[in-house]
Amino acid sequence: MRTLIASLFVLVTLGTATQAFATDAATAQKPIKTLINAIRYGKYDVAAKQLATAAMVQRLLGADASKFNAAELSELAQGVETLIRARGFVKGKEMFQYLDNVIYGDVRDQGSDVVLKSTIVINRELKKTEMVIIWTLTMEAGALKLVDTTMAGESTATVIREEDVEPLMKEGGAAAVMKAMRSQVAKANKK
Repeated sequence: MRTLIASLFVLVTLGTATQAFATDAATAQKPIKTLINAIRYGKYDVAAKQLATAAMVQRLLGADASKFNAAELSELAQGVETLIRARGFVKGKEMFQYLDNVIYGDVRDQGSDVVLKSTIVINRELKKTEMVIIWTLTMEAGALKLVDTTMAGESTATVIREEDVEPLMKEGGAAAVMKAMRSQVAKANKK
């Protein structure tokens, strides 16, 4: 699978909260600040706690989620976390070592999701780079957690679902998705 996971912002997913709620800026920013700082300093266990991996799996699978049993969904959620740790967090740490600033925009409640736009400012070798990232958060276990990111107008979850998951589902159904995930996790664990 084209691991959601090519960059930290491979944090893909699906919101499962059932009611809309008003969110203030500090509440929405907290999991993002925690995630960025944890990745920056190699504290991947802390960073992983900011992810809504079960919800990510639901977004990745879309309407096909009902074709997977509970054990498979759990295994996929663990696989997504493994891939994000192995690929996304590692790339994020390389990038965030040059972090200069994070500028946050307004918070928007969007159904059961909270959307927060940010500009990441990186200064590397006297060159300033700015990246706009739109973070999508959802309520899980009583806390806002990251479920998806959008960069350059593309949702990580949508891209992975359309380019990886849907072709696998057409090719071999749930078994093909499980096989691909297991293969990617095995590769990640060898590194």
